[in-house]
Amino acid sequence: MKPSFFLLFFLCISAFAQAQYQTIKGVIIDKQSEYPLIGASVVVVNSDPLLGAVTDLDGIFRIEHVPIGRHTIRVEYLGYEPIVLPNILVNSAKETEVNIQMEESLIQINEVVVKATNKSKGQVTNQLATVSARSISVEEAGRFSGSYGDPARMAQNYAGVSGASDDRNDIIIRGNSPLGVLWRMEGIDIPNPSHFSALGTTGGPVSMLNINNLSNSDFFTSAWSADYGNALSGVFDIKLRNGNRDKREYLGEIGFNGFELGAEGPFKKGKKASYLANFRYSTLGVFKAIGIDFGLGDAVPEFQDLTFKINIPTNHSGVFTLWGIGGISDIHIAPKSSGDNGEIFAFDATDVTFGSNTGILGASHTYFWDKNTYTKLTIVGSGTQTIGHLDSVSLDSSRTNFFNFKHGQYKYSAHFKFNKKLSAKNTITTGAIYDLIDLDIHDSTLVAPHIFEESKGYSGFSSLIQAYANWQYRPTKRLTMNLGLHHQYYAFNQTNNLEPRLGIRYNTSAKSNLTFGAGLHSQLQPMVTYFAQDDNHVETNKNLDFSKAVHTVVGYEFQFAHNMRLKSEVYYQYLYDIPVDNYPSPYSILNGGADFVIPDATHLVNEGTGENYGIELTLEKFFSEGYYYLFTASVFDSKYTGSDKIKRNTLFNSNYVFNALAGKEFKIKQNRLSFDSKLTYSGGRRYTPIDWEASNLAQEEVLDYDHAFEKQYPPYFKLDFKVSFKQNRKRISQEWSLDLTNVTNHQNIFQKSYNVREKKENTTYQRGFFPNILYKIYF
Repeated sequence: MKPSFFLLFFLCISAFAQAQYQTIKGVIIDKQSEYPLIGASVVVVNSDPLLGAVTDLDGIFRIEHVPIGRHTIRVEYLGYEPIVLPNILVNSAKETEVNIQMEESLIQINEVVVKATNKSKGQVTNQLATVSARSISVEEAGRFSGSYGDPARMAQNYAGVSGASDDRNDIIIRGNSPLGVLWRMEGIDIPNPSHFSALGTTGGPVSMLNINNLSNSDFFTSAWSADYGNALSGVFDIKLRNGNRDKREYLGEIGFNGFELGAEGPFKKGKKASYLANFRYSTLGVFKAIGIDFGLGDAVPEFQDLTFKINIPTNHSGVFTLWGIGGISDIHIAPKSSGDNGEIFAFDATDVTFGSNTGILGASHTYFWDKNTYTKLTIVGSGTQTIGHLDSVSLDSSRTNFFNFKHGQYKYSAHFKFNKKLSAKNTITTGAIYDLIDLDIHDSTLVAPHIFEESKGYSGFSSLIQAYANWQYRPTKRLTMNLGLHHQYYAFNQTNNLEPRLGIRYNTSAKSNLTFGAGLHSQLQPMVTYFAQDDNHVETNKNLDFSKAVHTVVGYEFQFAHNMRLKSEVYYQYLYDIPVDNYPSPYSILNGGADFVIPDATHLVNEGTGENYGIELTLEKFFSEGYYYLFTASVFDSKYTGSDKIKRNTLFNSNYVFNALAGKEFKIKQNRLSFDSKLTYSGGRRYTPIDWEASNLAQEEVLDYDHAFEKQYPPYFKLDFKVSFKQNRKRISQEWSLDLTNVTNHQNIFQKSYNVREKKENTTYQRGFFPNILYKIYF
C-alpha cells in the first residue's frame, strides 16, 4: 500500500468526528510543604468562553467541557509564583489529570509583578533536587521511539546515560556499573523491577514497570540529595498515580509488553477513595509465531505482572495508600546451534531453564499536623526469587542435569519522613529508613551419577539502617541551597558511613541558571557477595565495607524560550573502597552488573578505586507547536584500578554517546497522526580478548586478563522510527502505533566468544530489525 492511502484512510475516519469534550482536573500543592493550596485559580488560556476553576479545601480543581486537543493552563495563587503549563493533551475517553507544585514567592506582596513562569517538563518533583536531575513524564515514555514503554530504556535517551545491550534495560550512568543504580517506589527502596532478573542486578530484558500506572517520576545521575542513600551511580524515583476518583475508566492494550487490561475509578461515586489496577500477560509467543526473531533461537520468554494502587483520603486522619507490584517470568533456552551466531543467551552444549519471581507490597500513611508540617510512614515487604536448572547435552542429544540453583532475597522495610516548612525561605526534611534483609541461597552440583552435593548453601538475616536530614534555604528568589547529611549503618558487620551533601542553584537571569552539586555516596555490596563461599564453604567477604564515591558536578542551563533549553554539565567522580581480589589481579566489582549473574568472587578486600569524568550537552525543545526534538552528547572517560594497581578502562567505558530524537504531530480534526525517530551513535563496549592457547588446551573459554578491557567493539549505531495514530470518539479513544527499531538492521556486536566444538571465535550480534506493533483503547 502507498503511504498516501494511509493518510486518506485516517482522513476518512476523522470525517465522522464530532466536537468532543473532556475534563482537566488535578491537585495544586505548596512545593515545600506539600500542603494543598485552597482557592488557587486555574484557567484554560485562550478558551472561549473562558474555562476555569478554583481549588477546593483539598487543593483539587476540575474544569469540564474542555475541547479535545492540546491546551495551555495558567495557575495563580496569592503570594505564589504564577505558573503556565503548555501543551496539556486532552483525549476523549479519559479525563486529563495535572498535579501542580507552586513555590511561595520571596517578594513582598506590594512588590509583586505578576509574570507567570513557564513550567519546564524536565523539572523534577522532588523539592530537594538542584543538579543532575530530570523528571520523566509518562507522555514522553509513550512517545519516544524504541523505548517500548519502559522507563529505564527511556532514561537511556538522556545525556550521560546508555544501555548495556538491546536485550536488557540496564542503566549505565557516566561509565558506572548498573549495580550502582537505586530503584525507589512510593518513597521506599525496592528490588530490581524487571522480569528475568537475578539477585543483585538492577536491570533485565523486560520491565515490570507499567507506564499506564505511573505518574511523573524523577531520575538522578549524580550528587543527589540527602534523602537518597545506598547508591553509587544514580537514582530512579518511581511514583504511582492515583486512580480516577470521579469516574470509572478502562484500558486495553496489546504490544511488545503483553496483553493488558486496566481499570480505575472510585470505590463509591462521590467519595474520595479510588483504585487503580493493571494486569499484563506476555505476547512474545505471538511475535515468535509470525517470524520475529529475538536472538533467542527457539526460546520464548513468558512473563506476567500486576500493578495496583488504592488511595484513601480521609477528612481528619490523613491519607492512606495500599500499593503493590508483582511479576513472574520463565524461559527455556536450548543449546546453541552449530554455526548459528544469532542466539544471544545460548550456551554450547548446555540446556538452560530459568525463572524469576518478584513481589512488592506497600502501605503508607501521610498526615498533615498543620499546613506547614507533615509526616509520612511507609511500610513495605518485598521478595525476589530466581530458580534455574542446567543440563549438559551430548552430541547424541542425551541430557544430564548437572547444576541447580534457588536464590531468594526477602526484605521488610519502613521509611518515616518528617517535613517542616519553617518559612518561605527555610524547609527542614528528616527521616529514617530500616531494611531487614533475609537471604536464602542454595546451589547443588552433580558429583556422581544421580548424586548431587550442595555446593553453596547459606541463609541469614541482616539489616541496613539509614537516617538523613536536609535544610533547604532560599535567601533570595535567585538562590536555592540544599545542605544535607545521610548516614548508613550495616548491622551485619557493623560498618557505617556519614555522607555530607550539597546542592546549589543560582538563577543568573530569568532564562539561565548555574548549578553545583557535591556529595559523598556509599553503597552496600550485592547481598550474594557478602555470603559468597570459597571451596571450603567459608564466607570470606563478610567484613566488606561500603563502596564509596565522591561526586562533584557543575552545570549551566539557558532557556531560549519557554519550551527550548540548552543544558551542560561537567563532572568528576572518585570511587574508593571498591571490592577487588586480595591478590594482584584485574578483577573489580565495578565491572559487574550488566548480565544475569553477579560474579561469585571470594576473598575480596576494599582496596580498589575508580574515576569517571566527562562533559554532557543537551539541546531540547519540549513538545510545542506540534513537534519536539532532543539532542544529547556525552564525552567521558571511566577508569578503575584493581588489586594489581594497574589503571584500566572499565567495562562500561564507551567514551562517547550521542542521541538525536525528533517527532512531529499532525492534527486531523480531533485525531492525531505522529511520526517519531531516534538515532543513537556511541562507542563500542569494552571486552577482554580470548587467550587462544589456554582456551584450546582447557577446551573452554579462557580470557587474557593481562589485557583486560583493552579491546573495544566497533561503534554502536541504531536508527528507530515510529508512526502512531490516535483517534478520539465519543467515550472511546484508540491508538495504533508501529515502532520500527533498528530500521537499517545494523549489526551491532553483542559479544565475541570461544566456540569449544569448532575452536574458533563466534561473533554474536544484538537485535536486528524489530517491528513493535501496539494497539491501545481507553473507554
